[in-house]
Amino acid sequence: MMAQRSKTATPRAQLRTLGLRAGLVALLLLPAFFGGYPLFLATEGLLLGVAAAALSFLMGHAGIASLGQAAFLGLGAYTLGLALKAGWPLGGALFLAFLVAALYGLLTGLLVFRAQGIFVLMLTLAFAQMVYSAAFKWTALTGGDDGLSLSGMALNPVLLHGAALVLLLLVLGFLGHLLRTPYGKTLEAIRQNEEKARALGVPTFFYKLSAYTLAGGLTGLAGAGLVLHRSFVSPHDLFWLTSAVLVVMVLLGGARGLWGAAFGAVLYVFLQAWVSSLTDLWGLFVGLLLILSVLYAREGLWVLLEKRVGGGGGRA
Repeated sequence: MMAQRSKTATPRAQLRTLGLRAGLVALLLLPAFFGGYPLFLATEGLLLGVAAAALSFLMGHAGIASLGQAAFLGLGAYTLGLALKAGWPLGGALFLAFLVAALYGLLTGLLVFRAQGIFVLMLTLAFAQMVYSAAFKWTALTGGDDGLSLSGMALNPVLLHGAALVLLLLVLGFLGHLLRTPYGKTLEAIRQNEEKARALGVPTFFYKLSAYTLAGGLTGLAGAGLVLHRSFVSPHDLFWLTSAVLVVMVLLGGARGLWGAAFGAVLYVFLQAWVSSLTDLWGLFVGLLLILSVLYAREGLWVLLEKRVGGGGGRA
């Protein structure tokens, strides 16, 4: 009898989860009708949601903690900006941004994943700070502290918002599908017990490296979108605080769910804008919010919202 109840409840839970996701998409479409600052914030949240989903894929499903995501964002942004200034078409520049960020992930990952535990976190941070320093000093290419401007190449804000939403949905769909494949299940096994997976013959180094490379490329794509959105990128975007903010977004929404991470990014962007307009104590507010999340919503606010709605279901 109990088994029968759980079987009949599952489709209903999945339907409610889909309804919740559809509601979030609908809310993110609304700023396109208002324009102005709400549209700017929504587009910012969508693009950072792509980077947060990629980090959730790493942290929550592959078990890879990273404080170096700012390097991927910055490399993608600078690559796209320089490619457009050199006369590349937008499609080619976006692909190049993905490729450069993914290549950086591949090359640094070859060294990063020779370490274990906290040392992986420190190595990702160290490599990212090296990229930040190079961008700051290489003024002939990056503009140094003045940054790189794309003010003459601004896109239609509504069109860019729609493209950002489509990109986020594609990334969520792709990563969600990937996690349901044998590849994704193997990543989960590595996250739960890497030594046991290695003892069973799983090439854990390859799996972690491939996940890191993929997440890096997707984060670089998000960075490329951000430079189109902001029409500007500077070395400060590569500083480690940007990586820390992405981690906060993921933890806020839920590290074990891709939709949760994207929700955390959008929520963070709007909360920051709102609280900053009221007080300068934004950092204090973030700290209190994280403390409350840890105490009362350890799985993330998105999972808490799913349970309130009654969905409680799928994480991806």
